[in-house]
Amino acid sequence: MSAKEICALAARGDELARRTVEREAHYLGLGLANLVNIFCPEVIVLGGSVMRSAALFLDGIGAEIRCICTQVPSERTSIRLASLGSQAAIIGAACTWHHRFSEKLGERLVIGS
Repeated sequence: MSAKEICALAARGDELARRTVEREAHYLGLGLANLVNIFCPEVIVLGGSVMRSAALFLDGIGAEIRCICTQVPSERTSIRLASLGSQAAIIGAACTWHHRFSEKLGERLVIGS
């Protein structure tokens, strides 16, 4: 089954799917708690196709972060969803390419003219 199918089942109340989502929220929260403990970021932005079902994950993620982060001010870190949705990675890659190479390509065009 795909993550999309599992999330759809969990949203409809399927017990096994709901427990699966809770387990994944636990592990995602654990990983994010490690980031909070190390870096104390102001914001963590989550994206990707699974975050289309963020309502199923966010409470569990937040609970895990609050439970683990006892030595740092985790309440200063907000968890937000990427505004670019599932296309964030490809848009970021395109922006990076443009930033790194457009000036060099432009210089070549000017020199070759």
